[in-house]
Amino acid sequence: MAESHVLSALKRRYGQALGMLRGEPAQAKADLAHLTAVIRMFNPAEDLAAIPPIRPYKANRERWNRTVLNILKAADRPLKAMELARLVLVAHGIDPTDQRRLFSISCSLQAVLGRLTAKGLVGATGKPRRWAIAGRDRVGGG
Repeated sequence: MAESHVLSALKRRYGQALGMLRGEPAQAKADLAHLTAVIRMFNPAEDLAAIPPIRPYKANRERWNRTVLNILKAADRPLKAMELARLVLVAHGIDPTDQRRLFSISCSLQAVLGRLTAKGLVGATGKPRRWAIAGRDRVGGG
């Protein structure tokens, strides 16, 4: 017989608790004890050692759409992605000299700007691309 959805969810949560052992060991150990008891109620023969830990991830991802649009609205000229990335860092109160973070945001902005272009909100000109609010002059102004 196939595994019930409840047991599958409990096993997934057990794996997540295993993955949390590094960050919050006291809470994770308590969770593991409770999850073990509940899993045993549903399937006493379940092999808990076979459940792999699930690495926790940052659920609150940073999104730059609104910030980029506000920066481009205030800009007097089209901006390159790296310039936009610096301005995004400043707008979020992050050190703009952090080269690793700057490169990361610059790369993610390419995807953000691509989606905004597909929606018709921004446009790109030149090589390297310079981004501006759609409908504005290429030289700047609005």
